[in-house]
Amino acid sequence: MVTLSVIVAMCDVRDYCRTALKSLALNAREDFEFIVVDDGSVDGTSEILREMVPRIPGAVLIRNPYNLGISATRNIGLSAARGRFFTFLDGDDWYAPGYLAQLVGWMSESGVDFLRTGHVRVYGRKRKIVMAPLAPRALPLNPVDYIGPVDASTFMDYPQSWAGIYDRERLLEADALFFDESLRTAEDRPWFYKLHLRTRSFGVVDLHGIFYRRDVSTSLTKVPDERQLDFLPAFRLIFDELDRHPRGYELSFKAMRTLCALIVIHMDRAESYDELIRGLLPERSAQTLWDLPQDVLEGTLSGMDAARVNKLRALMSRHQGAAAR
Repeated sequence: MVTLSVIVAMCDVRDYCRTALKSLALNAREDFEFIVVDDGSVDGTSEILREMVPRIPGAVLIRNPYNLGISATRNIGLSAARGRFFTFLDGDDWYAPGYLAQLVGWMSESGVDFLRTGHVRVYGRKRKIVMAPLAPRALPLNPVDYIGPVDASTFMDYPQSWAGIYDRERLLEADALFFDESLRTAEDRPWFYKLHLRTRSFGVVDLHGIFYRRDVSTSLTKVPDERQLDFLPAFRLIFDELDRHPRGYELSFKAMRTLCALIVIHMDRAESYDELIRGLLPERSAQTLWDLPQDVLEGTLSGMDAARVNKLRALMSRHQGAAAR
């Protein structure tokens, strides 16, 4: 019987994948499987995977014939998974020795649908422990109760799918297992809303055995192209999900607050994007805001600081004016 499936997405991570694979070997157990999915790498990653994966107990290698993106790649791994539980690892990150056994131990004892953890953020040689958002370290908790509050950092602001472990059968029963393959970035955000809206229980533990590299060239947060804008359709999916939930209107204010904050963040760093994206960002952002419930938007703006509100109102006014002409 397979207790844990680890889905490892790899794409052009030649400089980092050896560390990730070695950490899998140091966590291997008879009832663990490691599903390594090479998403059409072209930088030499594929050769390293073909060399190393067969040496790791319980590891299998799947290669996409061309790049399909992170959502489809994870879904391929999830479809192949046999474990009672599953988790994720990105190709430029790694595990501490023995971490997965601890994670499975907590999950087996908890009986919850999913469990969230902290992690270690890596900046070059620097390390920083990142705690999971504020919530009782008690089991079980009702997932829908921890989407808000609006003005605090919650699990909706911690959309790292690799910082957790999940019950595969329960997520499948809730129709919450797979990622939306139209999203090339921001795929974790609607996925976590589905988990919190559709499942029955979750928990939080202070484990910090996954090491997450920040500010590396392989990170999807660094791409300068149109993939950066996928946070906008991601939030349209979130609002669709909320619209079907009995508490959806109440919880939509949290989603709107996060969306507004992200739009401002992207506008502030737009100079680092391609010229095409700099033009599309304000147009698509404003259109998304206009298309969502205006009472929720107005209620959200009334609770935000003046600087961000002014940017967002100016953005919407310019878009409205252009549409009228």
